[in-house]
Amino acid sequence: MKKTIQRALETNDLYEIIVLAKQQRRVLNLLVRFAYDKNTLSAWRAIMAVGLVAKALVETEHAFLREMTRKLFWSLSDESGGIGWSAPELLGEIVSADPARFSDLIPIIASHYDMEEVTFRPGVLYALGRIAGVSPERVMPVREVVMRGLSDENPLTRVYALEAVKALKGQWPPEELEDLKSALEELCTDRKQVWIYRGKDFAGVEVGEAAQESLKSLKE
Repeated sequence: MKKTIQRALETNDLYEIIVLAKQQRRVLNLLVRFAYDKNTLSAWRAIMAVGLVAKALVETEHAFLREMTRKLFWSLSDESGGIGWSAPELLGEIVSADPARFSDLIPIIASHYDMEEVTFRPGVLYALGRIAGVSPERVMPVREVVMRGLSDENPLTRVYALEAVKALKGQWPPEELEDLKSALEELCTDRKQVWIYRGKDFAGVEVGEAAQESLKSLKE
């Protein structure tokens, strides 16, 4: 099973993984292991596959997926004994499969921005952006975290925060728009570049360019 999943990730055949997961739920646990090293394409494809599998199983395996989220949150704690480096991203994929069913988890994901381990911050903003892309109104109550992410010291966090802003367009209260636009305008001159997974491969993204796209989305 492990070799089959590895081959499917290497060839980006995520459909095969969905078929396998419908037959054996432990496929999801294996995907979590493959998602450990986010510097690899296989890890990001595993993260995406978790989201696709969650969407395919959410109607029939909600309890199982709920238990998976519990374990992922546990992996973020010091007591777990093992750091779940990709746990925020994986949580974002699972919750975005059905934000209504998992709505109680959204503020918990957002709260992990304030963890002592700042390494998780990009993942938290990634997760909020993914969820906002499906159900923006459910992310609005934690939009303060998105705003804070715009000024985070890590450029990757800033890029994911900008993507979340784009996903939340049309949701921002009018009285907050000016402050948001000012924050985005400041970032338009940010030349830091990061690599993120897009489509089937990694792509270089400049913070300033991402800020311009987000600013444009607010004006549309």
